[in-house]
Amino acid sequence: MIAFVILNYNTWEMTIRCVDSIFNTCKQNNTIYIVDNGSTNDSYHNLKEQYRNNKNVRVIHNENLGYAKGNNVGIREAIKDGHDIITIVNNDVIFLDESISHMYTFLENHPNVAVACPYILSSEGELRDLPFLKPIKTVDYLLYNTKLSNFATLNRKIHFNKEYFLSGDSIRNEPIPIYKFSGCCFMAKREMLENVGLFDENTFLYYEEDILSNKMHKLGYNAYYLPNSKIVHHHGLTTGKDNLFVDTEMIKSEMYFLSKCYQLNIFVLLFIYIDRAIIPIMKKLKHRYNLTFKEYLEFLRKTSVHFIKSSKLRNEKNVIDEG
Repeated sequence: MIAFVILNYNTWEMTIRCVDSIFNTCKQNNTIYIVDNGSTNDSYHNLKEQYRNNKNVRVIHNENLGYAKGNNVGIREAIKDGHDIITIVNNDVIFLDESISHMYTFLENHPNVAVACPYILSSEGELRDLPFLKPIKTVDYLLYNTKLSNFATLNRKIHFNKEYFLSGDSIRNEPIPIYKFSGCCFMAKREMLENVGLFDENTFLYYEEDILSNKMHKLGYNAYYLPNSKIVHHHGLTTGKDNLFVDTEMIKSEMYFLSKCYQLNIFVLLFIYIDRAIIPIMKKLKHRYNLTFKEYLEFLRKTSVHFIKSSKLRNEKNVIDEG
């Protein structure tokens, strides 16, 4: 049997559409775990009522624990119920015909593969969220993932993209080994999730799949991208896009990720923090949202605290390693 874990936050109608797409396309026996992550509207009540007569759908009430902790609540329930294949899926995802079967069959037929990932389409039908082929080297992360990239030549940027990212032009029908996948939807084996410790709960939102992929890579687990398994991802409908909350959580999670997985020294980490900290100002100058001086100071306060925590985390790791 397959387990599906779906987080809901205030968008219960979207969750129902996602569940309907599972009903319409999944040929395997399954259980769906909907974790209502502290919704402030009637989401939990509406979802509970919607599925009150369906024994294969469980609606779990939760405080707002964020992406990692919220999904872990559902994953632990699925593991407790004996599921060996667990699909993590955002509630703004729609499964297309055979997408679930392709991922499930691939995992069943390949004992050495821990994760199967789908071909992701936008609501406009365009290919999106292409996976990473391998971990990005620290120097390349610094040179091409900050504003230093403005000084790189076009050829260098093209080379960087070809080295680390799967390109749409190279996709055929064959499964492709990858390093990092999108967290909006992936199917995983229980053994891997248990061995890596599920999602790292030190992030509230963003970079969860980066940390998970890094752990998988270190433990020798394989992930594959399946072009014949297609889903539609209506990205950003839950959290929205340009707002200070997104920018805050993105920086907090990235600082943790870089300290945990890259173990950057404090000077490189500080450079990246400053690079990210000016993003709200740049957005304000481009009239993408309003930002008061008081709001920006509060943003700096929240994110700088996490920068300091992350630099200490690296130092503590070094002390442990030396000990």
